[in-house]
This record gives sequence, structure tokens and C-alpha cells, in this order.
Amino acid sequence: MKDKILIFRTSVSKKSDLQQINRVFRAYPQISGWNVDLEDWEKVLRIECQGISASQIITLLRDINIYARALR
Repeated sequence: MKDKILIFRTSVSKKSDLQQINRVFRAYPQISGWNVDLEDWEKVLRIECQGISASQIITLLRDINIYARALR
């Protein structure tokens, strides 16, 4: 099965946010890779995944106090 790409605007603002995201995402083998563009004003989060939805990602991030809105 081919990975899908999910893209989100986020409230990530510091390196500790990235560490929190990493801890959460490591528990989900459906997520094969991710990164945040800290240079972009929207702090775009890009996720390569299979079998997990944008709404599930938004919930996971909300649980660690990070806002995310799907861009596509």
C-alpha cells in the first residue's frame, strides 16, 4: 500500500513542541515519516502515513496542546 501525505497548518512554535510530537508519533507505526517547516509562517506539518486519518492526527496533536488544521 502506498503512503498518503497529510499536510497541516500548526501552532508549533518551539523545539519542545517537536519533541512532544515525536513522542506521540513514535507510538503509531502507521506514520512512516513527518516534518515541520519552522520557516513557514503556518508551521506546516507534513506526514507520510497509511491507515490514519487527518482527524485522528488533529486529535493526537490537540491532546498535547498543539493546534492543527488540515490543508489538504
